[in-house]
Amino acid sequence: MRDTSHAPKVEDLKYGLVYVERGAHKGRIFYYDDDEQRSAICYSGHPTDFVGYYIIRRSVLRVPTIDNLITRKQQIWRQLNDFALAHTDKMDLRELHSLWSERAMIDSELYERRMFGELARIEGEKSVFLCHCSNDKGVVRMVNDDLRRLGINTWLDENIIRVGDSIVGSITDGLRTSQVMAVFLSPAAVNSIWARREWQSFLGRQLRGDTITILPVLLEKCQIPEILTDIKYADFSESYHDGFVELYNALK
Repeated sequence: MRDTSHAPKVEDLKYGLVYVERGAHKGRIFYYDDDEQRSAICYSGHPTDFVGYYIIRRSVLRVPTIDNLITRKQQIWRQLNDFALAHTDKMDLRELHSLWSERAMIDSELYERRMFGELARIEGEKSVFLCHCSNDKGVVRMVNDDLRRLGINTWLDENIIRVGDSIVGSITDGLRTSQVMAVFLSPAAVNSIWARREWQSFLGRQLRGDTITILPVLLEKCQIPEILTDIKYADFSESYHDGFVELYNALK
């Protein structure tokens, strides 16, 4: 079993969207907006327009990652689709309303996180260069948005390079000014010439004595480059959440 002892503590949970890790409501996204001793009052849908509420132990709640939000959105869509195709009125209308409200809340949160991840400017000493290949852009974008929401300054090409900019020049500047590089590893990334050039260039700075850090991030099982094999990696291959916690803890 993976060690998640460094996951955010229950006491750190703030009001807002929460993901239910265990219990009868496992996998659902609620809006946590009030306390009842050791439990949380969680609304189905946003509390300004909620359908109902549940009393859930705070110890089974955590802040949802984008992966959690997307997975739950897909589950809701399948439930609603199955209901529509069944041509039946057996689904309780309150439950139907609850699913639509939950999905609307998830859509709003995903939009806000994407906008923040793409447009927000974070002042900080550390800048994390996200080295990846284009095949892995989707998951890397999710990691970028989750990191920036937690106050980590990232360098992601699509958010930095503008129309008219020199692509090579911008990447060179990013490599030169970043203090940390997260190298996203997958079969496609290992075979990518561009990704290999980026992390090898960064590694060259480290060998020359610069105080920088390389953090391997395993997206899929692959042949890890030999020069990176002795560095502990954040493992996303089985769980986005567990891998993200490992990466985030290394950056705090």
